[in-house]
Order: sequence, then C-alpha cells, then structure tokens
Amino acid sequence: MKYKVSIRRYKDGVQYVQTYYVEAPPNTTVLDLLINIREDLDGSIAFRYACRMGVCGICAVRINGTPKLACMTKLSDLGTQDILIEPVKDKNIIKDLVVDF
Repeated sequence: MKYKVSIRRYKDGVQYVQTYYVEAPPNTTVLDLLINIREDLDGSIAFRYACRMGVCGICAVRINGTPKLACMTKLSDLGTQDILIEPVKDKNIIKDLVVDF
C-alpha cells in the first residue's frame, strides 16, 4: 500500500513539512516506517527510539494530531493513507521529531 507521509521538521529554529511517498504493508509500525524513510530516502531525519516494545516512551510523537507511541502504532490503525508525524507538544524541540524529555 502506498502512503503519503508528511513529517514536521525543525532545524536551526526553522520549521517546515517534508512529504515522502512510501510503499509499506499495513501491519508496518510508524516507527518502522520512519526507519525505512531514514535508511532509504532521507538520512537526515532525526527521531528517537529505544525499546521498540511500548515501554520506554522515547518514540512518542503526534500522529495525525494524536499523541502515540510510534513503535506501537500500525499503519492499519490509522485508517488513512495520509499521515502527518509531528513532535509531541509542550516539549523543547531539539531537531525534527526529537524533543527534550
């Protein structure tokens, strides 16, 4: 399935949205999608992850406006092929999706 993935990016105080078109199976997690984008399309995207089991919370982002753990959210759970990924609110943004917890 093809997804339109827009990522709100922050660098040097400037914010912008960058869009990628990605082919992925519906059971792919948002975290795996981000990893695939970084490995295959744009190595400059910054995000964090650690346990990949929904325990540590370091992969928390807003997905289509709702706070979620990227490692636990499957693309099929979103109900849309248009995905907006943003950093969590009320935290200092370091770069892209990386915030100061």
